[in-house]
Amino acid sequence: MKNYKRHLISSLCAIVASTIFCSSLFAFDFSVHGYFRNRGVANDDLDLQRPNGSIPYSNNRFGLITYNQMRLRVEPTLKINDYLSIQSQFDILDNVLFGSQDTRQLHIIAPLVGDQTLPPGAGSFYMTGPSAVGENGAINIRRVWADILTPIGKFRIGRQPSHWGLGIFQNDGNEIQGDFGDTADRILYLLQYDIAGSGAITAGLFWDIAYEAQYDPRIDLFNTPMPSANRDAQQYGALVLFDNPDFSLGALGAIRRRNGPDGATTMTVRGPTCTDPNDLTNTDCRVAAGIDGDTFIYTFDLYGRYTNGPHTFKVEGVYIGGKVTTGLALNAIPFAGLGPGEGIIQLPPKQTMQVFMAAFEASGKYKTGDEWLLQTGYAEGDGSPLSNRITMFGFRPDYQIALMMFNMPLGSSPSLYGQRAGGTGGTEYLAGGMPITSNYINNALYFSLGYKHKFEMTGWAEWAKIGGKVTTAWAPKKNTSINLSDLIPQAGNWPALDERTSSIWQRWYGVEVDISAEAMLFENLYTALEGGIVLPGRAYDIDVNLIDPGSIVEPIPKDKANMAWMIRLTASLMF
Repeated sequence: MKNYKRHLISSLCAIVASTIFCSSLFAFDFSVHGYFRNRGVANDDLDLQRPNGSIPYSNNRFGLITYNQMRLRVEPTLKINDYLSIQSQFDILDNVLFGSQDTRQLHIIAPLVGDQTLPPGAGSFYMTGPSAVGENGAINIRRVWADILTPIGKFRIGRQPSHWGLGIFQNDGNEIQGDFGDTADRILYLLQYDIAGSGAITAGLFWDIAYEAQYDPRIDLFNTPMPSANRDAQQYGALVLFDNPDFSLGALGAIRRRNGPDGATTMTVRGPTCTDPNDLTNTDCRVAAGIDGDTFIYTFDLYGRYTNGPHTFKVEGVYIGGKVTTGLALNAIPFAGLGPGEGIIQLPPKQTMQVFMAAFEASGKYKTGDEWLLQTGYAEGDGSPLSNRITMFGFRPDYQIALMMFNMPLGSSPSLYGQRAGGTGGTEYLAGGMPITSNYINNALYFSLGYKHKFEMTGWAEWAKIGGKVTTAWAPKKNTSINLSDLIPQAGNWPALDERTSSIWQRWYGVEVDISAEAMLFENLYTALEGGIVLPGRAYDIDVNLIDPGSIVEPIPKDKANMAWMIRLTASLMF
């Protein structure tokens, strides 16, 4: 009995001791941060065109647009102990317009033919798999990842934000006015070495799976052919960064590869005779389009920062090379004489990628409350946007230099009118009438200078800022320079469009002037009222040479671009 009692007491003591130990070891710490943001927006003539009675087919697409949009961003963090934590980010009603329930994805814009969307897997510049969106797009589960701190370094595993340098190539979109944000399904390893009195060196390795071609056998039951793992779009990279309060210098390099099935169809499109896309009896409703192939691209991204007192200078340069398969095809140019399915434009299966882009920032913040910011940068254009050589990639859309310019879709490309393939009767709209520039910086050399003054306040307002900004830009290459005979494989004479301007100084986008007033109210309420006008330059004018040997399209009259304006009111409750 005594032995029994002794064992019982020992067991109870062990349980209590282990409970106390485990409680101290697993002292969970749960916190939630985020914001609720509401924006009211009014903009006028983003197409930079107004009704013109002297033009048979006016290039004016819309005028005044007003809307409200909201987003509740929640960022829960579960800290298990000093070594383990789980972090996440999800949005509720992610930028959904009042009175709507839909969310939108970012598209690639080609001025002549409109929106293009990269199919999953082919190319996969960014994570293009299915998004984790709830019913009606009400909940967008953006990111969930785990941080593991070990004696040999830190591991970050899961769907996580991706950001580097100024954010022109990888931008997490976590700024208060961010709308997109780059996300990677990644395994990241970081190791930091402190240099006494100098700073720290951080080195890292990462493995991304941009698109997964495999299936879960427990769900799929092998009912469909299992593709090769080589068809996954994967990226392998490394980074190194030296950082101290006064100076930073770092480099990021990555290789992205995918072994796609050469010649396989990546997508289908509708041919000219397809009037009902659900009509499966019409073979023209499922014409083979994009052609698959291999992707092997390499990236080098250099970033530097220098701080001297109130002044900071930052620079980032990016080079992207190699070969990529986009798997895209177009059928938006249905000119007369093309039969069923013959209007499909298949881009080459393997295209050469050669892109260079760079940005520079200089800023000053003084004790007097004065702030200034100079931004300049260069993004390559593409003289042949649908050729087998890609030179235009564009900054990430959350890197914003102005309220409207390269943040909103501006301008209108020439609209083509004629007669559809096999059609009879009057003139129809064929193609064109799309934005010249979209919501990311491409084909641009830009300069922007801003000034703000900060007022420290007491009571219900902590601080307030007023200021302004002037931005101007030029197009290094022509925005409209397309020879349709190079795109349509069938023999024949096809139209060619070319901007009349030949010098970069004639391809001026114009100037934008913005003013803003910001304040932090009641400790957690950030409010900003911004307004701007764009005075467009010649690059937005519709003025092209049209070579049309077969009278396929109607003449395109000149049309000068007009001023546009925008007002945005933002209220963000931060917690």
